[in-house]
Amino acid sequence: MKRIIALVLSLALTISGLYLVPVKAADKTLTLGTKYSGKLSSYGSDTYTFTMTSSSNVQVLVGSDNEQLWTLRSTDYSVSFSTQTAPSNVGCYLPKGKTYELTIKYSGNYTLQVNKISGDKITSKGKKVVIKSADSKSIGFTFSGIADYARDNLKIKSSVPKVATAAFSVNGNNSGTVTIYPKYIGKTIISLSMVGGNTIKYTVHCTNGHWYVAKGSKAKAPKPKGVKKIKWSSSKKKRIKIKKKSGRIKAKKGGRCTLIAKAGGFKYKIRVYVTDFKKLAKRTYREIKDVVNNPDKLKLYNIYKGYYKMNGHKVPVVYFDYASTNSYGAYVRNKIMAAYDDVGTWRCWYVSNANNIIKKKRIKAKTVKKK
Repeated sequence: MKRIIALVLSLALTISGLYLVPVKAADKTLTLGTKYSGKLSSYGSDTYTFTMTSSSNVQVLVGSDNEQLWTLRSTDYSVSFSTQTAPSNVGCYLPKGKTYELTIKYSGNYTLQVNKISGDKITSKGKKVVIKSADSKSIGFTFSGIADYARDNLKIKSSVPKVATAAFSVNGNNSGTVTIYPKYIGKTIISLSMVGGNTIKYTVHCTNGHWYVAKGSKAKAPKPKGVKKIKWSSSKKKRIKIKKKSGRIKAKKGGRCTLIAKAGGFKYKIRVYVTDFKKLAKRTYREIKDVVNNPDKLKLYNIYKGYYKMNGHKVPVVYFDYASTNSYGAYVRNKIMAAYDDVGTWRCWYVSNANNIIKKKRIKAKTVKKK
């Protein structure tokens, strides 16, 4: 009889344009560390609330026999996490002073437990890092707690990004790797921090760089970044003379030299190759004659000296626009650019024109032909 009355009342409300609104079940209070279980009807939901009295990492364990969905957020929506599918074991960081709602949806049996865990502690060896080349360097670290939490809550930064940047990766066995990418000579602090945990710092010295100058140049040597009170010296004063305090140089002779910058009890070395344009042009002319079919019929149209931007450096180069005969006796025109690299090796490559050479000046053909 009661069912009939309820059905008639429902039909009457529907016909009159009113709809029955389901009443939300009362939220359940959750105690950290306590295990709960429940059962949901089709598309039902249970919401548990709890308040954090101190900021902490928590571990959310949800068991399920029907892949229920669950969400976690603060009641003021200032903190929220993406929807998860049970069964799951998720670590997250929750700030203090907020009330949180953990809602489980769908149907079937479930279990729930939220455990408060200590902030993940990071440990690492080798916190003083010296990088002597352009290659990246990797350092291992370990952490306590949950790998998923570490992936989401580890932060890394460099105090002087122009010297080096860094990235991290997390493994599933409570270990990870910090990879440091050198960019410029100098000193930087790489900080790896865990939200809710601790911070470890790596003092990184990128000690070796290189620089290209032309004979006769007067310029300031590349100053190491992140350091102060630098004292300069030159390994070969006959090649490069440098002022001790200002770092201003005078390139006197072609060839290789090392500039040393001392700062804070540390040495930063800059390998320099001083290019003598005259000698480079003569060397290039000889190399061209060695490879053409008929050196006596070699024609030189345009020769320039100048600078070419390459990998962030202005490299002294010479440009040759010439023609040589092929096996049929016909002239074939070529254009090449040549330079000395930072270790003094002569190199050349084919180009289409001299447009990318800056501060270029013409060289007379008779100058390069002189022995």
